[in-house]
Order: sequence, then structure tokens, then C-alpha cells
Amino acid sequence: MELKTIEALEQVVGGRPLGVMMKSIDTLDVHCARLLARSPLAVLGFADADGRARAWPVGGTPGFARVIDGAHLRFTLPEPAAIDVRIGCSLLFFVPGLGETLRVNGRPSLDGAELVVTVEEAFMHCAKAILRSSLWEPPARASLPLLAAPSGPLSDAEVLSFLSHVPFVTLTSWDAKGAADASPKGDPPGFLRIDAQGRLAVADRPGNRRTDTFHNLLEQPRVALLALRPGDDRVVELSGRASLTIEPTLLASMAVENKTPKLSMLLEVESARIVKSAAVRDAELWSASRHVPRSELPKMTDVFVDHVKQNKQKGLAASTLRALASKTVMGSVMGWALEQDYEKNRY
Repeated sequence: MELKTIEALEQVVGGRPLGVMMKSIDTLDVHCARLLARSPLAVLGFADADGRARAWPVGGTPGFARVIDGAHLRFTLPEPAAIDVRIGCSLLFFVPGLGETLRVNGRPSLDGAELVVTVEEAFMHCAKAILRSSLWEPPARASLPLLAAPSGPLSDAEVLSFLSHVPFVTLTSWDAKGAADASPKGDPPGFLRIDAQGRLAVADRPGNRRTDTFHNLLEQPRVALLALRPGDDRVVELSGRASLTIEPTLLASMAVENKTPKLSMLLEVESARIVKSAAVRDAELWSASRHVPRSELPKMTDVFVDHVKQNKQKGLAASTLRALASKTVMGSVMGWALEQDYEKNRY
């Protein structure tokens, strides 16, 4: 039931649509700069000096990540970090109240207490993960069944209690060349599972269809997970080795609104910790007063259209998409399509 090749993966979830891949650009444009100026928090995915996958919250105040130019941004690290600068890093930026997240992938370097990222890729992730998780809504306090793990790093009672109520996680992974990616996963609280072997299961749901994490872990399996719980300034960080499964019984147990996921990631956890995060506390993500008004942000359809136009993908199909994106009607058509997709294909 384990998927071990790209071909097997794409037979289950499909290939990567060109239009989706062309939303990616290799610079920080004016849209990215506006979003970064309003973002108080990001999840930083990196490898430490021992080569272990890490994912950690950074920031605390809007604009903490400063754009130096289109190719570089920098910010102060919350604590001394032994970051392996030979391997790529990734950042997933949150703007409170906004469904979409900004993903920035690149190469890290250290300048004293600051991390400088040389940008290789930037793009907006669709809003489905945040919509499904209700991340910006008042925290749910429902009592949910507690996860159970017989032994190992996941058996810690405090970690298990936290994970049992989590609606949102970020996964950090790397491809064979060391390029990093941080991807959001969200569902109603209590969506995580632990299988019979004690591995943490994270369901795959419809998203932007890039499937970066899954492609990456088939090339190298190290993955870090950072779990957020609305209203809580604690986070859980897990690190380990991941695989993909289509085991029917597990997938059936993860159904939401009668929609069964097509596959699940399984994380064999090698380390786990629950820690209070000053960055999450100071960002006040769940305070309605900190949510950014839409009028102060670029329209997501404008961002998507402009990024397609800036993408440097070669070929006739790519050139055709760029030409279509240059037409005025493209924005309204894409806006309508996004609304329909978010409404009808959330699960």
C-alpha cells in the first residue's frame, strides 16, 4: 500500500498542472513585498548541523522579514540556530485573516543573529488548508478523542494531547538537490491519526496540486512538522522520516464530510517537542484586531495573474498561458474560478 515512485504517486493524485506551476516566480515582486510587510509570523523549515529536519516559528511583529532586494530577505532568528547553510530553507508566511499563504524557498546564510535568504522561488499557496482548518476563527474548545502511541517520541502525554486538537500543520521537505519546501496542511481539529506502527498520519486534501512534499519525500524522506493550535502559544515540532500510503482502512478513518483522502503521509517520528513560542505569542494571530483588512492587501487574483506573467517557464504552452494572463478578462475569470474551487472542492 506504500507509494514509492513518482509514477505511482501521480496515478493517485494526478500530475502537476502547468498553470499551477507557473504561479511560481524567482524573485520577490511588489505583491510579495506588500504581503511580507503585513506578515507577523512564518514557519521556517531548515536542516540543523546534524542534518535533522527542522520547522520553527519565526517573527512576532508585522514586517519582521525585511526585503533587501528582489533576491534577498533577512530577519532576526528567535534563538541561536545551528543551520546547515549548505542545504535549502523554506518559509511559509502568514497574514492574519488571509486564507492564502506566501511560500518563499531559497538558500540560507547567517549574518550574526540574522538569517539571510537568497530567494529561488516565491508563490502564493491556495487558501484551502486555512479554510478547512478554520485557522482564523475563534478557537474551538471541543473535547476530542486523544491520540495514543504505545512508545517512542510520540508517547509523551502533553504532545499527544496537543496533537489531538490540532487543525493545522506545516510540513518541511527537501528534494534530491537540497531545495526546500514548506507546505500547509489543514483540516477540522482532530484530523491527525496514529497508525498501528506508531507513525503520525497526515491526510492529503485538495490544494494547489503542486504536491511538493510528496515529490520531495520520494527523493529523500526526511520531513519536519510544525503544529499550530489556535489560541495557544505552544507549538509541537516533530522530525523524522516520511512515506506515503493508500491503505484503505486508514484513509477511511480520515474521511471528512464523506470525502475520503486519496493518500496519507506517514511520519515515523524520531524527535518530538512541545515548546512555548514567543513568535506565536507576539504575533497574536488569533486576535481579530490583528487581522489585516482585505483593502490593505493585493487581490489574490491579481497576484496569481501577475506571477504567471512573470514566470520564466519555456515552451509553447507556457507562452500561451502568459499571453492569456496578459488579457484583462483573465483576472475576473480566475477570480470566479477560485471562488468556485474553494467552495466546491474544499475536501
